Amino acid sequence: MHKILTLFFLFVATVSHSQIKGKITSSNGEPVPFVSVTIANTYTGTTANENGQYELGVKTPGKYTVQFQSLGYKTKKLMIEAPSMPHTLNVVLEDDSYELGEVVISNKDNPANAIIRNAIANKKANSSRTGRFEADFYSKGIFRVKDVPKKIMGMKIEAPDGMIDSTGSGIIYLSETVSKITFEQPNNLKERIIASKISGNDNGFSYNTAMATNYNFYENYVTFGINMVSPLANNAFNYYKFQMEGTIFDDNNNQISKIKVIPRRDKEPVFEGYIYIVEDSWAIYAVDFDIKGYRMQQPILETLNLKQNFSFNTNNNIWAKNSQIFDFKAGAFGIKFTGMFTHVFTNYVFHDSFDKKTFGREIVYVEKDSNKKDSVYWENMRPVPLTDEEVVDYVKKDSI
Repeated sequence: MHKILTLFFLFVATVSHSQIKGKITSSNGEPVPFVSVTIANTYTGTTANENGQYELGVKTPGKYTVQFQSLGYKTKKLMIEAPSMPHTLNVVLEDDSYELGEVVISNKDNPANAIIRNAIANKKANSSRTGRFEADFYSKGIFRVKDVPKKIMGMKIEAPDGMIDSTGSGIIYLSETVSKITFEQPNNLKERIIASKISGNDNGFSYNTAMATNYNFYENYVTFGINMVSPLANNAFNYYKFQMEGTIFDDNNNQISKIKVIPRRDKEPVFEGYIYIVEDSWAIYAVDFDIKGYRMQQPILETLNLKQNFSFNTNNNIWAKNSQIFDFKAGAFGIKFTGMFTHVFTNYVFHDSFDKKTFGREIVYVEKDSNKKDSVYWENMRPVPLTDEEVVDYVKKDSI
């Protein structure tokens, strides 16, 4: 009975606080996961969960312009009037096709190469625009296992109660963090952890903080255990070939080019996938990269996928990263692992400079009782709604 009541009140809490919320689907009715949802020309935003559900933390009734952005779909901007909160706004996104047009590609005149060269030439200016800031940061991490055997090399495997089911599958880690971050390029970062939650551990502190989330593709190298060569590195053409996939225009009439990133050699520390570049400013609009485990010198890792989305603010003409998602697949001893981290960056305040005392020896500060926040706090602060599976995991493990 205790579990049932806890689950009931947790579901009630999810619909009781002020917000614009709903579900995002495609034209064929399928949920669209990880859509970036923002109030236009602000840094108030969120990301839809893997089931297409979103909750945008807007507390005051009124008129808003809500923008929905996802790779492969047309950006949708809706002007709404919310007379009261919560306000439900379900959205259907239309497929978007990148048009290649009448372009003749040759080895000497590849339009993708010209765009990448412009992006490299302008990367210092674009990176410096977001080089100093304060922001709110949210992170959710989840690890799952599948096919855990009864024994490995003759040794009996015993999982904690409630961790895995009879098939050897289940969530082994679920955690969330809310923090305030202060950042200055290249690597000055200060984080104040306000809230931390781990499923099944009331006294635990999450390790999915902001400290290892700065994947900046304007730099020559991006660190994933080892230095991976960025597709916008000064010497990128030594490691990559680039192929033009087509262009679209966003709601601000910015031309966005989709470029396929192809490694020249298989065994080097390189990415593959797609990078999206804004014409004229040559800023990054989005990335969607796969990383093979052997390229990271991580043999148990099969693949890691990293997605970043950036939103444009016409008030300051800055493209700022609003969401970052990476998921991975791994395996060892016949056990399959999957994991996903969702990062949301909101309420940016950009600075021209910081006081010299801003950054010191203290990198991470954990507020007192940050791991004691109740479900009401989390439902008001959590920008990405929990899936039904995650709700059940919290209830099941927290009651053991």
